[in-house]
Amino acid sequence: MRQLWVVPLLLVTSLAAAAQDSLTAQVNLLDQRLPEIFAAMEDGAEQAKQDETRTITGDKLTDELPVGPYKRPMWTLHRVSPQTRIYLQVDPGDVEFEQWLDIRLTKARGKKQEDHIRLSEEFEFGLGGRFQLDLYYNTKWTRNSGQDAVLVDRGWAAELRYALADWGVIPGNPTLYLEYILWNNNANDGTPGDEASASIEPKLLLGGEIATGWHWGTNFFYERTFNNSVREHGVTASLLHTVIDAVLTIGATAKFVYESDNIGSDQAGTERSHELYLGPSFQFRMASKEEEMEVNGVKTKIKRAKGHLDIEPIFGCTGDSSRVQILLVFGWDF
Repeated sequence: MRQLWVVPLLLVTSLAAAAQDSLTAQVNLLDQRLPEIFAAMEDGAEQAKQDETRTITGDKLTDELPVGPYKRPMWTLHRVSPQTRIYLQVDPGDVEFEQWLDIRLTKARGKKQEDHIRLSEEFEFGLGGRFQLDLYYNTKWTRNSGQDAVLVDRGWAAELRYALADWGVIPGNPTLYLEYILWNNNANDGTPGDEASASIEPKLLLGGEIATGWHWGTNFFYERTFNNSVREHGVTASLLHTVIDAVLTIGATAKFVYESDNIGSDQAGTERSHELYLGPSFQFRMASKEEEMEVNGVKTKIKRAKGHLDIEPIFGCTGDSSRVQILLVFGWDF
């Protein structure tokens, strides 16, 4: 009988050992899978956090997203008004090209005034440290009193901008501007150039945002030639509104200029003029391309326009003003 009890005892012992081995295997497998599960949960939480960070809220225009190292709004990446400059246009390492046409049609009032078109080719370079360098080449086409029109080389210009702080740190985002212009006053082909050999033009650039979709800019400028033949004081102001986000901006621009010509010891020979202009302003942005940019310091894929076209006709309101000045600027970012 004792031998009969041995067989069931051995069977129960074997089953208990097998159950213990199975439980141990399941625990070991669970121990191996738990880190994988926790890691997947952590990855999912991190991805959700990134997605949440990269989400652009519906009440924020793309035009007003703070981008780049200076955290400035996207609408400042292009020249929104040919007359009124605002902050900087290019980030460090970026380059932009602009073609200018400045059409000036005079009133039938003066014998020395002529209808003419000023042309400029400009390259803009982001230098870093809130500095920007612009280089210009200037020419002028003149109707020449009904005779054969002439195209004159007007010279070269270099412009340096420095923003005092990142965008939004100082009210008005003040930016210092200094332009040195080397005029052509001895054309080799015998056609007349400008009277002065060189001039300098400092400006104070201000600009900001009033409300969602509404932007403003103001410039105070002073220009004088080194031979004191011309001095100018003036101010420009622009009010701009985003009509189609990241595509179309419409606004209004005003410009006032006080100019003194033939400055010298004999004040009786000095000619003075007061010019006031008012007119609309339009900007079209085109060729949008998805790029990775910093938005509030976070790398984000966002569509950015590569090209822009500015149209700004301003009309003279005083007797000394031109009838109209029409500025056309086409720009392209590289």
